[in-house]
Amino acid sequence: MQPPPAPPAGWAERIEWTDYDGLGRLTLPMPMLGERHEFVLFPADGAPSQATERMGRTIADVLALGAADLAAIETLLWEECLFSFQVADYGVDALPGESSLDAHLREFGVSGPADALAKARLREIQVDDGFAARFARLQYLTVADNLVSVIVKDGRVIDYDDDGTYLRWFEQDERYAHRRRQKVLA
Repeated sequence: MQPPPAPPAGWAERIEWTDYDGLGRLTLPMPMLGERHEFVLFPADGAPSQATERMGRTIADVLALGAADLAAIETLLWEECLFSFQVADYGVDALPGESSLDAHLREFGVSGPADALAKARLREIQVDDGFAARFARLQYLTVADNLVSVIVKDGRVIDYDDDGTYLRWFEQDERYAHRRRQKVLA
């Protein structure tokens, strides 16, 4: 197993900590996306609002994500799209011979995984301290207008879940949310 990548130079000095919520914020370029994005740092429960080595390593994990990780995110956002359109009704009328799922995909202009990714918007990246693993949550607003967390654990894209998910589930079972979704669909 390779050691985690080093965080960018000077990252800790660029953090703006807020008094009202104790969170840190900084904006960094995301090489995988070719864009700058805001990182929101969540100290461990009861910890002071300050940068930790683990936060830096987690930021480095996210910045090191590449093309294969983007493909995994695309797959997860497509799964979210299909799941959302199967468990919720967005008020789309099906044409004759069309399933409810197909009607929703048509109405939302989604024909496959590439569209699910292209129509989603990365809002921010949340870095969570205080776990055995290094966790980041890429907060996407999806094509179905849901805010979800694409979960990065120790530098790997592992699953997605609703915003505010309980990350301890993923320390034991990296596909915990996927299994829950499959039970709903069964």
